[in-house]
Amino acid sequence: MSEEHYYWIEMFFERCGIVLSEYQNDRTMLNKAILEEHLDDLINTADKSGDISAHQTLAVLILQVGAKLPYDLKEKVLESLEWENDNKRYSWSPYVINVRKVYLKDFKQKIISYKNNHASFLINLKRIHDDKELKKALIGLEQLKSFSMLGSFEKVNYINLDSCELTEVPEEVFKFSNLSILSLDNNKIKDLPSNLGGLISLKSIYLSYNHIESLPSSLGNLKNLRSLYLNNNNLKSIPNTFKTLKCIFYLQNNPIKNIPVFLKENSKYKKIFYTKH
Repeated sequence: MSEEHYYWIEMFFERCGIVLSEYQNDRTMLNKAILEEHLDDLINTADKSGDISAHQTLAVLILQVGAKLPYDLKEKVLESLEWENDNKRYSWSPYVINVRKVYLKDFKQKIISYKNNHASFLINLKRIHDDKELKKALIGLEQLKSFSMLGSFEKVNYINLDSCELTEVPEEVFKFSNLSILSLDNNKIKDLPSNLGGLISLKSIYLSYNHIESLPSSLGNLKNLRSLYLNNNNLKSIPNTFKTLKCIFYLQNNPIKNIPVFLKENSKYKKIFYTKH
């Protein structure tokens, strides 16, 4: 995200009476009712600025809370998301251009298909640093299904299915034996299949903002796992098989009743971020 977008996020949150640093720990602070209450003022502010970054930032916030998306704002943002228009504003390296095109395509698709009252989030390309890594990545369900039919599974080590309205982990994911990063943030997944523990090359798993209530004990087999993100789910317990993992656990905002002893230990590899409901 550019400096302009950060500026407008802070501006819009201030106008809504929300402290941005507090929101980052609790996304429920900004909801549909609050944003719509201030929407006319925010649109007027964006229009007066003449900065398309303001309109883009406001559109992202609207998507995230499921607020109404005025037609004029929608059309203005869609026009700005055309690569020919966006490319005139900045001077980027070839790698950044490729990443930017991914974000623009995702943003555009979600604006076009957006429905009022249905929250939607943009993808977040985590830990991709160059073109070489980007070429080994699958982003979105369309790419996953298309590549899965081709069969060259060993060439992929990164899959990102953030904000795809998933209720379960797609079966195609388990064909990629060399997978090191799997991102499934902002979906509606409630249960995780036990065969997720068979992807032994996994180093990072992102599962924040889902509806996960329990974890399969088979995840304890992931000896290469170094980070497991499970913030904002419905977890009530952690399997004892996890005690063998040399992994950082991110478990903020889960109703866990009894934290296992191994998560309380002060060790080099294990750390817990926990906020009780």
